[in-house]
Amino acid sequence: MLSSLNLNTILVLLVVVAIAPVILIFFLKKEVHGKAASYFSGLMVACFVYSISNVFELSMTSVFSKLLMLKSMYIGAVSFAPLVLLFTLIYTEREKWITSRRLYLLAIVPIVNLLLVWTNDYHTYFYSSFELVERGDFMMMVTGKGFGYWLHQCYTLLLLFVSLYLLLVRIREVPPADYKQVFMVILGLCFPFLVYILYLTIQGPILIDFITFSFLGTGAFFYLGLTRYNLFKIAPIAYRTLFDNMQEGVLVSDTSGGLITLNLAAANMLELKTINQKLALKVIQKGWPEINELLTCAEEYRMVEFSCEKNEILNWYLVSKSSIKGQNRQVVGSIILVRDITQEKLFQFEIQRSREEAEEANRAKSEFLANMSHEIRTPLNGVIGFTELLSNTQLNGQQIKYANTALNSANALLDLINDILDLAKIESGKSETNIYQLDLYEFLETILDVLSFQAHKKGLELILDLDPRIGNLVEADELKLKQVLINLLNNALKFTNKGQVILKLTLLDSHIEGDKDKLKIRFSVIDSGIGIPKEKQELIFDAFSQADSSTTKKFGGTGLGLTISNKLLKLLNSSIQLKSELDKGSEFFFDLDLIAHKTKGAKEDLSEWGEVLVVDANKISGKVTKSYCENLGFKVTHTPVITDGFFALENNTNISLVIFNNSIMGSNSVWTMQKMMEMVAERSSKVNFIAAVESIEQEVVVKNYNSIGCEAILYKPVTPKKLKKIFDGLLKTTTKKSSENPGDNDKALVSSNKKAFRLLIAEDNSVNRMLVKIYMQKMDPRAIIIEADDGEEALGIIRENSNIDLIITDINMPKLDGYELLKAVRAAPATSHIPVIGFTANAFKDESNEAKNSTFDGFLTKPVVQEKFQKTVSKWLNK
Repeated sequence: MLSSLNLNTILVLLVVVAIAPVILIFFLKKEVHGKAASYFSGLMVACFVYSISNVFELSMTSVFSKLLMLKSMYIGAVSFAPLVLLFTLIYTEREKWITSRRLYLLAIVPIVNLLLVWTNDYHTYFYSSFELVERGDFMMMVTGKGFGYWLHQCYTLLLLFVSLYLLLVRIREVPPADYKQVFMVILGLCFPFLVYILYLTIQGPILIDFITFSFLGTGAFFYLGLTRYNLFKIAPIAYRTLFDNMQEGVLVSDTSGGLITLNLAAANMLELKTINQKLALKVIQKGWPEINELLTCAEEYRMVEFSCEKNEILNWYLVSKSSIKGQNRQVVGSIILVRDITQEKLFQFEIQRSREEAEEANRAKSEFLANMSHEIRTPLNGVIGFTELLSNTQLNGQQIKYANTALNSANALLDLINDILDLAKIESGKSETNIYQLDLYEFLETILDVLSFQAHKKGLELILDLDPRIGNLVEADELKLKQVLINLLNNALKFTNKGQVILKLTLLDSHIEGDKDKLKIRFSVIDSGIGIPKEKQELIFDAFSQADSSTTKKFGGTGLGLTISNKLLKLLNSSIQLKSELDKGSEFFFDLDLIAHKTKGAKEDLSEWGEVLVVDANKISGKVTKSYCENLGFKVTHTPVITDGFFALENNTNISLVIFNNSIMGSNSVWTMQKMMEMVAERSSKVNFIAAVESIEQEVVVKNYNSIGCEAILYKPVTPKKLKKIFDGLLKTTTKKSSENPGDNDKALVSSNKKAFRLLIAEDNSVNRMLVKIYMQKMDPRAIIIEADDGEEALGIIRENSNIDLIITDINMPKLDGYELLKAVRAAPATSHIPVIGFTANAFKDESNEAKNSTFDGFLTKPVVQEKFQKTVSKWLNK
């Protein structure tokens, strides 16, 4: 076969043309160009098979050899058009059209044609005849065309037409900047398409098959499209897809203000049916002056918000311009982003309107609460004040019981009002934090003393377990912390029937930050009460909710305590946490970051007193008392059993102090202490006895302890300050010391040789005027009290009597309110020196601030009890 080859210039040229497309395959990177590279490679192989078979067919002279090469040419010929179509589908982003089923359908005609060609020896369906014609140095084969041949040609042209149509459609889908890429592929496709048509119209044999040269053009242009122009890369397609599908309108302009391209969203905003740059620019220049200004301005970045009417509807737009810089950092154009913000603007207007309505409703609620506070507290002031006065008069047992019941009911009503007002103040944002220095030990002692009566009445131990590492001076919001602790302790006492309630303070962390010592302290309230089931533990923090509906009937309460406490702690950057087990008790705790102050003076060491014996059946209470004593320098022994106490006292002669819990032996406790005293009576060193009694113990029990020689009475709950005070008292004297009786509240607080104190009370409620009058007369029976029904009458009295010593005025009065009266008093030189106390039923803080800003000398909130009244008024009375 090789001897029959005629190698001349034409054959060499055809060989080069056949091999060139295949070489391009080796310069492609499949990982970069993806499936497009695969179809391109298949296309180039098909071109090579056709072209090289054509070379061999020309170089051979025998019919058999030429016919064999002719059949081989059709392996590439039937594959060319389907591969071009697949390649085009990938390029035009219609890859989803390529399915397995469609691939099988696409291959049916090529396979049929191949079968017809290779079996043509047995039929005439593809070629009807063969004839050799001599043309110069070449023997040309002339064939007669059968049905299969024309089927192949028509199928090939059909697929090429479809591919061309898809490419033309693609031009309408992409912006002008991408036209070059599409034209490149169209040009590569046109070469074989035109040659096919030319080839079909020529009559007679053709020496050179120009289709092989067209394949070279297809390969070259497709290759350039794949490499130089970044066709089929993922990033450009992704950017194009993003650009086309953005909801915001995008305009791309050059440095001269000309519009290069825009996306579909921008066209829709401009009410254009198609993406047309020239038409879009005209629309912008005519009806969108804000965008037109951005197109022509030289600024690299600018943002504009504007509104325009569209179809009688006002629309809002946010337009931003950003410059595009080339590789040399020179500005080559701009991107203008147009965003429709109409819905956002409408939402913003709605929010603003809702905010104004909420603020107005909040103001109305605040005014309502202020008025309700005044209207409810004013009569309640009379109820509590006169009931307190009644309970201090000479009454029989039944009358005392009735009076105390009325007083407790009034205080319960006051607590309920305070809870509701506190919740309202927090939710309306009127509650603020006030951080200042306080004595933590005294603060805790005050809280526990208030609740001790309630605890001891139920037979419960109320215990303060205080970490000795925590100092007594800290910075905190006293009012809020007190309210939270009282709420938690009240709940614990309410739901505990036996055992104890513990207020425990634990130091979690301590570090120095700058010149401040910062502490993280855990406040825990632990009870041995009914506990809370797990499924109810979240519910109890909701307002007006309790763990069980039956609880409300059995224990009472509004269910507001924990809600208010949690909201108050939120202002202090904390929250309540809960550990609870049904029928075993609960622990509510929260952590606070506080600033500590060092206590001046060295820590006192009382170890020279000897050892201390604590006799207390409650292990927790005894352990806490032991810890407090050890912190003062004592060596301490605690025994929960009375017989062990006798044994320790008998065998340890170093014991010099005995702290004896009165509840250990009930009614026999006094007798038991007396027996202990008799045991140590003969010792050379004195043993001092301290009785720890409950706040509800009758006076006769205290007298009995004093009568047997008990040196001191310690009222529970035990606190570090109480113990220190007793130990200091024992150090100063060796005589027996009885517990101090409280002073008579009705005792006059001024001496009789002073001139009569003149008080003006301006109050529109006669009950409250009477109450203030009685309080004042109890403080100073000689006091002269002048009454006024309103501010106008009070001002007339003041102008006639400038020698008044004190004015107490209701802030909310008819005709002339408290602020106006104060202003008038301060304005007159003759009366500007008179102290004025504001008297109101409004519990809101902003009125308190207004009172302070109005230079009131004092401030009383209704209902006011006798002790608070005396404390406020006494500073001027004693002058």
